[in-house]
Amino acid sequence: MKTKKAIKVLVFLLIFLFGFFGCQTVLADGDSKDYKRINGFFDERENSLDAVFLGSSATYAFWTPPVAFAEYGITVYSFSNAAQPTFAARYLIEDARKTQPDALYIINISHLLENYGNHLHKLLVNYPNSINKLEMTDYLCDMGGLSLSERMEHYFPIIRFHERWSELTKEDFKPSEDKYKCGSTYTSFLSKTTDVSGLKYDFETRAELSENDLRGLTELMDYCEQTEVKVLFVIVPQAVSDKERFAEQNTTADILTGRGFDVLDLRKHTEEIGLDLSADYYNAKHTNLHGSLKITDYISRYLVENYGFGDKRGQEEYSDWTEASAKYYEKISEYLTPAESERLGLQS
Repeated sequence: MKTKKAIKVLVFLLIFLFGFFGCQTVLADGDSKDYKRINGFFDERENSLDAVFLGSSATYAFWTPPVAFAEYGITVYSFSNAAQPTFAARYLIEDARKTQPDALYIINISHLLENYGNHLHKLLVNYPNSINKLEMTDYLCDMGGLSLSERMEHYFPIIRFHERWSELTKEDFKPSEDKYKCGSTYTSFLSKTTDVSGLKYDFETRAELSENDLRGLTELMDYCEQTEVKVLFVIVPQAVSDKERFAEQNTTADILTGRGFDVLDLRKHTEEIGLDLSADYYNAKHTNLHGSLKITDYISRYLVENYGFGDKRGQEEYSDWTEASAKYYEKISEYLTPAESERLGLQS
């Protein structure tokens, strides 16, 4: 009898915990785009990705996976979300390598520790529950210097979002699936243009990293070396006029190359990429569709030439990528210039 009661109690607790944490995910006021990219990664077939691209919105605005597949036949998933802290990377890699052990891990280091406080939930509420997630939460809260009350809402999101009951929609209970393999479709990306002409980079100036930035960067490098993970660090050409940030990026690139890591600094290749600062950004930190097509083409060629990624177009096991690319091209066709349509083979 005692055994039966114990089993009933255990079952009750499991049901309660499942419902409790599931409820928190529903209540969380997150961005469905973040949910699709983070949770969508775990639906990818094992050993199917050439690379996994980690980072904040300065990743998914610059990199467009379905175009890379359609034009080069490479599978590079954007495991990214708005304001993703750079130093979450080692925990994301830890989980990602369970299904993609041989992939290249591309880490966008354009931001270091600026994405904390109210932004941390953008990653955590969309991330599947696990011991690794708990350790990541501990680490990021420590790095961000969050107080106990600030930390608790990341362990239990219901504290932050408990008042959303009256705002819930069908999308909260069952978010729509990502049809485009992380290809961005939000309005500003597709249709907005901001002139950021006048951008000039200073590659000579250096700035000392903060104690936390240096600690996080060092621990990330140590992790990559100890696990022998294949990694490429990338700096994207944002157009913000923050000289301190540029100088910190220069210092970061020095530290990484000094430890023997590969760094692709796209700020140094804007002319080769063909970026038009009057037409290729939707704000100072993000390219629009036109700029993203150019960046995606440049990075794709770089990956094929330097990492030997093979062309998977036409292979049955990658039919999901073929379908997603076709749907994405249909989605963006009305926003393309005639020259872009011709280059992508979409002119009738």
